[in-house]
Amino acid sequence: MQDIDLGIVTSPYHGWATVRKRWEEDLADYAGSFHNIEDHAPWVTRLTTHYGGGSIGRALAGRAASHAAIGAGAKVVLLTALANAPLVPLPRGVTYLVYGDCTNAQIANLYWGTELRFPGSWVSTCIRRLVNHGCYFLCMSEWYRDALREEWGISEDRLVLLPFYVDTDKWKPLDPKPVKARSQVVFIGGELHRKGGHIVYELAQLEKFKNVDFHVVSPNAKEGPENLRVHRFLRPDSDELIRLTAECDIFVLPTRADASPNAPLEAAACGIPAIITRRGGIAEIVIDGLTGSVLREPTLDSFAEELSIYLSNPELVAQRGRNARQHVERNYSKTRHFAILRNVINRAAAEVNGYVLPRLRTLPERNSTGDVGGRRV
Repeated sequence: MQDIDLGIVTSPYHGWATVRKRWEEDLADYAGSFHNIEDHAPWVTRLTTHYGGGSIGRALAGRAASHAAIGAGAKVVLLTALANAPLVPLPRGVTYLVYGDCTNAQIANLYWGTELRFPGSWVSTCIRRLVNHGCYFLCMSEWYRDALREEWGISEDRLVLLPFYVDTDKWKPLDPKPVKARSQVVFIGGELHRKGGHIVYELAQLEKFKNVDFHVVSPNAKEGPENLRVHRFLRPDSDELIRLTAECDIFVLPTRADASPNAPLEAAACGIPAIITRRGGIAEIVIDGLTGSVLREPTLDSFAEELSIYLSNPELVAQRGRNARQHVERNYSKTRHFAILRNVINRAAAEVNGYVLPRLRTLPERNSTGDVGGRRV
């Protein structure tokens, strides 16, 4: 591996904290310097968020953290996420790899059902600076990549499909799996309301699910009916969380707004089928009718009906759980993720150092050679 002056700028917000944690461990051989967004310009972020300009605060914090990375000698800056990228410094001899899961316009539509407005609309226009600078955009999903292409006209050689990954040696089915007298359903989501946690509480209260145990993993979880178990202190990637997930039968996430959540990937790695809402890039993570069910809206009736189908058919649960595990192994593995990421890091380093390399080549998309259950995944 050539010498690479790599700086890594990471965010603690939402699922990006998990990205940070895994990269800190798995990119250690690059000896890059890590710079955490929240350590830079925190007062600006708080002030702008208080007055409705959080997008400006995140962009300014991203600029300050990126400036620190460059000051530490970085020529290639790997940065999460797009919201932190619009105002980064762009000196000659430095390039960026911006990892993201949705554009500002997609966020506005997903979270608030509106078009992007000021100041977010102004901040978003600053992405053009990165496009003109020749930066790479690493895309967690095809849904996000397509939006970048359509909104900014970014050339194909600067768009890299890079799904996030699960360590399938850690997240895996139990063998043997404990036999329990009652079916086990698990929900994992930090932001309880946005992730649709209230629907899980309502499911647990229904008479037809009185013999089902529901597990709610969230720091914001509250006590519920007798058959609902609250887990407030399980840390991401912890052995306790992995075992709880693997012991369950079905994963549910009636999310109102999401881009590419980690929890359904981790459940799938444990061989657990998912019932989830169609939002963002979720339909790429959970294949409807094959590795789980993707419902149009997060309603009590639709989730209750679908959950009843699974609970009445253990073979369906088992088959879709096996399919889910295969889907993750082929498309969301640690090996695949780092083959792509190291490729683009090396290419970016070669470009800033004046080397000429062939056109960027990544691995085939979405398992072009294998089938699961008779369908491509």
